[in-house]
Amino acid sequence: MHSAGTTIEGPWDKVLTLIGQAHTVLHEKGLVRVHSDIRVGSRTDKRETMESKVASVQKVLAKNK
Repeated sequence: MHSAGTTIEGPWDKVLTLIGQAHTVLHEKGLVRVHSDIRVGSRTDKRETMESKVASVQKVLAKNK
């Protein structure tokens, strides 16, 4: 979780199932309206993770100190 939302990574079916489950839980808790904005990125040339993306930014920032 971060200031702009929550990042989830994984296979399409599992990610979409998780989002659906989150909506269900919130509705069960009494929320009448739930809205999700989904931003999707995929690539086939290499495997990237949330951690590798953060590490890449940290490396650039360290060079600029």
